[in-house]
Amino acid sequence: MVRFVTFGETMAQYNASYVGPYDGNGQYVLDCAGAESNVAVDLLRLRVPDVIALWVSRLGDDEAGHFILNELSDRIHVNAPTFGGQRTGVSYLNHLPGDKHVKNYRREGSAASLLTFDEIRPHLENADVLHVTGITPALSQTARQTTLEALRYARECGIPVSFDLNYREQLWTPPEARAVVDEMIPYASLFKLGHDEAEAIWNKGYSAEQYASNLHGVSGGVVVVTRGMDGAVACDGETLVEHLGYAIDVLDPVGAGDAFVAGFLGSIFERNGLREFLHLDRAERKLEIQKALEVGNVCGALTCTRYGDTAAMPTMREVREFLDGQKALP
Repeated sequence: MVRFVTFGETMAQYNASYVGPYDGNGQYVLDCAGAESNVAVDLLRLRVPDVIALWVSRLGDDEAGHFILNELSDRIHVNAPTFGGQRTGVSYLNHLPGDKHVKNYRREGSAASLLTFDEIRPHLENADVLHVTGITPALSQTARQTTLEALRYARECGIPVSFDLNYREQLWTPPEARAVVDEMIPYASLFKLGHDEAEAIWNKGYSAEQYASNLHGVSGGVVVVTRGMDGAVACDGETLVEHLGYAIDVLDPVGAGDAFVAGFLGSIFERNGLREFLHLDRAERKLEIQKALEVGNVCGALTCTRYGDTAAMPTMREVREFLDGQKALP
């Protein structure tokens, strides 16, 4: 049994059904948008046996908060009480020509930004992995302190940490993000980021391989750097592994990064917990990383071909069918 615990803000997201900038008269699909809850939902959509996913947060006692509770409670374990007088964050997602998209938020001062470590700690006692992102510490000083306290607690208790950078330029500047992310990386057993995110924050002009190797020297864990449709690379300090990814026709890229993380972790969870994975010998760990990169890239690619953050996530059966089809190509 793998007990996956995560925390952070989930918003009610209005996803445009048309191409173009925001239009008050346009058609939108209402969905949940939260990187942390997305990964939890995506993990369970893979249908990997013996995985329990818990998301911890706070919500406003409002229409958006109740929508999120109704949407998530049937999919994952949820501990997100609603608070009167506080509001739930809202996101507007618009799609532009050229596979571009724009997000606008109404989340400052949201209920989730007030989440404290005391609200999370009871749920970490039996955790097998803690998943965090770089979004939560960008929400408020309280959320930043909460994130760092959770990371310190995980280290003290020997809980492996999965950390997805998820840089959001709408929330903070590169220097602000860099200062906090640099503090978080040493706690990460698995650190995933995009090559574009690495350049936005550190601006070193490194290749994805160079970032993976350099950041492993900081974290000591496995570092995965994604490159969009060009795949991803991973470094565990002993081996550098590359997977070239898949060329697909992009319909909606939102949620692809969360799908990649869920696919990568889900592949590992089919055979090991994250703690056991980290203690495999070099050859076994390399093989597991190769499989995880493959599954992660398939999940990210297939998610881009469908609308919706989590609705687009494939099952592991669909992943295997996709891979079988790729292998059958001349």
